[in-house]
Amino acid sequence: LVAPAQSAIRYEKRVFDKVGIRGKYHNPPSDEKDALWESLYHMGVSWITKEEAARLPNWTEPLPSPGHQEKEHYIVNLDVFHQLHCLNFIRKALNPERYGPPGLGPPIWRDDPTPFDHTDHCVNIICENIMCNVDITPNVWQWNPERNVIFPHFDTIRTCRSFDAVLDWARERQVQQMWNASLHLSLEHAHGL
Repeated sequence: LVAPAQSAIRYEKRVFDKVGIRGKYHNPPSDEKDALWESLYHMGVSWITKEEAARLPNWTEPLPSPGHQEKEHYIVNLDVFHQLHCLNFIRKALNPERYGPPGLGPPIWRDDPTPFDHTDHCVNIICENIMCNVDITPNVWQWNPERNVIFPHFDTIRTCRSFDAVLDWARERQVQQMWNASLHLSLEHAHGL
């Protein structure tokens, strides 16, 4: 599978925070923290070329928006932004005193009256992505003299994809104008593999 954003992939070494160290995305919630979280995934949808769409294993729709129809652009959104939206949704669900209870949404499909459980959907999506990406970074265990116990260290050196490089790709391809999601163009689908 060749993802359209593959050209943006850069690798970098990173060290995660130690247990007990509050990183910038930790609770407690605040207006500043909300803005920080939302800045991670506010990209919306991106456009790709017909040629890029043709290499996808699943088809995607042409972008029904002025300026994009003539260029034969197609709609995608990178799943990393959906995953971050879901993680933020769960973060908010853990703080109902600030955000209210998450509740259930209206049914998504006409033939299924089941209310949409956004929280459950997000937990499942994140679980599937963790199992799909299978991070095999070894977390080491070291003696902690303050606690007199061997303790896991999550602050190990990791090789990560650069989030900023992918964010830049998405910004360059971000669909700026409003588009009509209920407009189905009669163009051909760009069928993939």
